[in-house]
Amino acid sequence: MIAKSMRALFLVGALSACGTEQAPDVPNADGTEPLQSQESTVIVGSVNWVSATTLTGTQRTRSLAVGYLSIPAVGSRCTAWLVSPDVIITNNHCIGSASEAVGARASFNYEDGVASASRVWYNCATLIKTWSGDDMTALRCTATNGQLPGNVYGWLTVSSTNAATNASIYVVHQNCDYYTTSGCTPNKKGSPGVVKNANYSTTDLSYDADTLGGSSGSPVLSSTTHQVVGLHHIGLGGNSQGRGTANTGVKASRVKARLAEIGL
Repeated sequence: MIAKSMRALFLVGALSACGTEQAPDVPNADGTEPLQSQESTVIVGSVNWVSATTLTGTQRTRSLAVGYLSIPAVGSRCTAWLVSPDVIITNNHCIGSASEAVGARASFNYEDGVASASRVWYNCATLIKTWSGDDMTALRCTATNGQLPGNVYGWLTVSSTNAATNASIYVVHQNCDYYTTSGCTPNKKGSPGVVKNANYSTTDLSYDADTLGGSSGSPVLSSTTHQVVGLHHIGLGGNSQGRGTANTGVKASRVKARLAEIGL
């Protein structure tokens, strides 16, 4: 769990549970946010994520509902996913207040092969509710070209049961290995993995799927049901090159309970 008091650490570049490092001031392809978010999750072992455009079947279909979240009010970026036609979910440490939501926008076709000028952006600047104890925030998006994002890309369903240890999962997120390739574009990725500990803590499960700073807020999905079993948020054992021992996410049962509070 990331308590509200820890958000100040992220904003100055310190990485709780991941060691301490400063975010590089290398802009992303749009030149609007740091390539690395001001927090970090980790790559576990050798990076094995793939471009989301190479996913197949249901994994590819589900990946469409995941997007790049630009957060200009704090000069950062995260990942977000649709849970209804107009509601996206991300982390509280990404956006934790209405003032931090100002100007927030999401693109769900921020993918390999899509030129910057062809990315479709949705205004997602309305804060519905945020929960610091579960590191979760819900934002409402408006229509672009007369269409709500979920009616174009679909949305994800949160599982009614928590994942078990050793269950196969995948994380869909926005990133690239900027430690290895400076100036890379954080396009949509799919990271396969397994649950290492279904009860890592009261709130969290842990897994070995690869992520980095900027992946925060992404969905952890069951490879069997393709439902969300976790809200990804923080890495463990990180070093100054974004490598670590595991990643953690808020359990499905807690995410589902928070969604029920806002009628979803």
